Amino acid sequence: MTDMLDAHSCLPQQTPTGIRFRFESTTSTVSVAVAGTFNSWVGDAAPLTCIGPTSWATTLRIDPGRHHYKYVVDGRDWIRDPANDWISEDAQDNSCFTVTDERALFIRRGQVSATHPAGLYQRRSAVASAPWLRDAVFYQLSVRAFGGTLDGARARLDDLRELGVNVVWLMPIHPIGVARREGRHGDPYAVRDFLAIDPALGDEAALRAFVAHAHRLGMRVMYDWTLNRAACDNPLTLSHPDWFTRAADGTVMYAVPGRAQFAGFDFASADLRAYLIGAMLHWITVADFDGLRFDDADITPCDFLDDIRAALHARRPGLVLLAQSCDELHHLAACDLTHDGGARAMLRAIADGQADAADFRRDWEASTYSFPRGAVRLRWLEEKEQGRAHRYFGAALHRAAATVHLTLNGVPHIMMGQEFDEPAWNNWSSLFDGFTLPRPAPDDPTLVHYRRLLGLRANHAALRHGSVEFVALPGPHQLGFWRVTERERIFVMVNLAGTPCALPCELDAMDMLYAHGAHGTVLLDGFGSIVARQRLPR
Repeated sequence: MTDMLDAHSCLPQQTPTGIRFRFESTTSTVSVAVAGTFNSWVGDAAPLTCIGPTSWATTLRIDPGRHHYKYVVDGRDWIRDPANDWISEDAQDNSCFTVTDERALFIRRGQVSATHPAGLYQRRSAVASAPWLRDAVFYQLSVRAFGGTLDGARARLDDLRELGVNVVWLMPIHPIGVARREGRHGDPYAVRDFLAIDPALGDEAALRAFVAHAHRLGMRVMYDWTLNRAACDNPLTLSHPDWFTRAADGTVMYAVPGRAQFAGFDFASADLRAYLIGAMLHWITVADFDGLRFDDADITPCDFLDDIRAALHARRPGLVLLAQSCDELHHLAACDLTHDGGARAMLRAIADGQADAADFRRDWEASTYSFPRGAVRLRWLEEKEQGRAHRYFGAALHRAAATVHLTLNGVPHIMMGQEFDEPAWNNWSSLFDGFTLPRPAPDDPTLVHYRRLLGLRANHAALRHGSVEFVALPGPHQLGFWRVTERERIFVMVNLAGTPCALPCELDAMDMLYAHGAHGTVLLDGFGSIVARQRLPR
């Protein structure tokens, strides 16, 4: 994409007929298209028309919701919109816009803040959620990797309780498709039978025993539901051919590029929607799950997500639903949680000198005050589509980032092995050939760090429920904030520079709860962090 460095474009604009995209290219450009969540990322589904020597444009009717997109130039170069500074919180470097519940185009800019909240924040509150959600710490695991079978995974649940985890997120355990399979085991999200368990992992009795043991330990269990697709050899493709999207030659296909092992669902079918809701009801009844997580919910019709919540809550009030999306509208009537990995890139940028603590605060405020009031975000440094946090940050910076991750507001997510810098995992495709998660050494420094922070989070309500008040510190690489309730004030300071920094003198009047990295009364080492409690009058 070197020939595109000088290209520019105009922000998407709302017109009476839809959202207008306009792109200004170089003179050598042959074609431009726009691909995003609104067309399943198909690179040639929405071509722009050449309207001048270097000008391209098109108008698309786009449903309400958050949409991520890129321009596809000459069928080869996928680039962010040069005019749009709003970058997706999924670490996939996409441009963003939202079509609001009032069908207005919204593009988040720097002016969104506590004093200038967006219209959605002013008008709407998030759907009411189970009280336990704000106390949650999620741990995502694969049964095959975490013990080999459901019984083996059950035997390791005590390790998670000791770590400080209280919600287990089970990746899919259904039989995996064989046709077009990648690797020895295949992609666990290529579901061959939504009503069965892979016999190599166990049976319904083993699943019930796993969930029951988690509940005895005071933990909850979320199940990862593959929402938009099935394996291309799922028998439903034969018994209900109208439920699936198809290529021009009639073969089943999934529109998202690079997913040949899948058959995509056609949600125009009311019978398909009823079948999927029925399958979900089956498992929350059989297994007593506490919630479901919806894979790739950002390309699922919002009205179907709303219908799912209504049906599941009629059977199980309080069931928690997590959307793999960054969609503000999913909080209105469908889901309790959406993903937010925005801190990952921002913390790295601060460490690299490309941003500062004030940028972090502005980004946090822009996100918080553009979502419905009370929206709960699942925050992560690592998730199944990204590589290990310690490779992205480096081990020392990872531990500093983890301090922010586990003391900021929202619900923290931990990918299996993240807590001890496990080296072999790349992304969920590691599961295709039999990835196994080893047990860490009990004195592993990252594990000790995570355990201490999660212990603080469990023991101090301010770290789970408190408001966030950012503090301006002298150095641009030092991030500081208070977590505040009526009964408690906790101060968190993280040094994201590789060199020592001065400590605020106010720390002398606080009780030190945890200090990571060598420190004294004057200096905090590079990538060090401190959690302290203000002494309040009794």
